[in-house]
Amino acid sequence: MKKWSIGELQAMRAAGRFMLGLGAFTIILSVWLLILSLNLTPEQKNRDAHKNDWRDGGIILVVAVVLAVAGCKLRSYVKKCEEQTGHSPKAFECIP
Repeated sequence: MKKWSIGELQAMRAAGRFMLGLGAFTIILSVWLLILSLNLTPEQKNRDAHKNDWRDGGIILVVAVVLAVAGCKLRSYVKKCEEQTGHSPKAFECIP
């Protein structure tokens, strides 16, 4: 495993948090939109604007899950690198 500098570990930790947060937000948003599409009347569901709602929502949901999982994997990789190198990427570690 490569020895990362403290700055690189901080950047990877921030990227992992961002990916996890964005993925979680997108999951919540896409599930909410899919629930809203259940409340459409049959007349509204047959319009061209709503024909592919479920397909598009499913694609967005899958991408969001992949993004969240990648963020979790990156965070676990950063923790493993911390343990091996002894570096802690946390800024201001001495402040409680």
